[in-house]
Amino acid sequence: MKLKILMLSLLVCNIAYSQQFKTLVIEKQQVDENNQIFKTGNAFVYDYEIIDNGEKYKLSVNKGMHAGSGFELIKEGLDTTNLKIQLLVPKVNAKTRTNKNQTEIYYIFEPNYNSFNRTGIVENSNNTWIHPPREGFFRALETCPFPFVKLPLQIGKKWSDKMKISNSWSHEKWGVWNGKLMLNYDYEIAKKLKLKTAMGDLECFVINASANSDIGKSYLKMYYSEMYGFIRLEYTMATGLQVNLNMEKCSSGNDFNDLQAVLSYMMKCKKKNDSNVN
Repeated sequence: MKLKILMLSLLVCNIAYSQQFKTLVIEKQQVDENNQIFKTGNAFVYDYEIIDNGEKYKLSVNKGMHAGSGFELIKEGLDTTNLKIQLLVPKVNAKTRTNKNQTEIYYIFEPNYNSFNRTGIVENSNNTWIHPPREGFFRALETCPFPFVKLPLQIGKKWSDKMKISNSWSHEKWGVWNGKLMLNYDYEIAKKLKLKTAMGDLECFVINASANSDIGKSYLKMYYSEMYGFIRLEYTMATGLQVNLNMEKCSSGNDFNDLQAVLSYMMKCKKKNDSNVN
């Protein structure tokens, strides 16, 4: 695939919701420079699993957002797509930043690498907050608490917040509503433990969160590493549908200095993936 073809087929989605979080502290200067986890040039790779009525599933199709989105579930043992989610931290300037005063991130999806979503995160000495992936099936995550930790990390710390979302995010799999849906969030840092991961045993804090709304109650259990950030995210929708995201690897020092560099990175990843398949 030629780089120019990839650029023509690229789907870019911009979404900003941090403004609704009243307790979130957002910097006005040095938005990227003092990040300890989400540094420019970093890439984080996540695997996922979907659990519906006790059965594990993967995605054979996953595309688009809102009305143009679509997905198909397939039992885990039959999966040949091997979809993964990459979170990239590119270098951007103030004029091209999608979300004001947020660190820009791109979500890209293996193995096709033919689209990415632009959104943002907040990382500073007060808190870390992140938009989840929301392409195709992952729109479901919009109905759950967003990954969000208050610093310093102290067991027993609690906080609350809220956000409204439109019915463009609704689906029978995770909840249907009309108009705006108010989500009332509660967070608590529960404990500290060592978690076995693909990157080794990592010390992390466990943060439990819930979201109350007219469609029911949803949950998010976060495993947060001070080195890598959110290394495991366990979502439970109001319908009982579960989604788990697990960080598999992290790399730093990648050349994400402009869009051309990011597209080149995507092409290299795709070529490597195609060669492994063949």
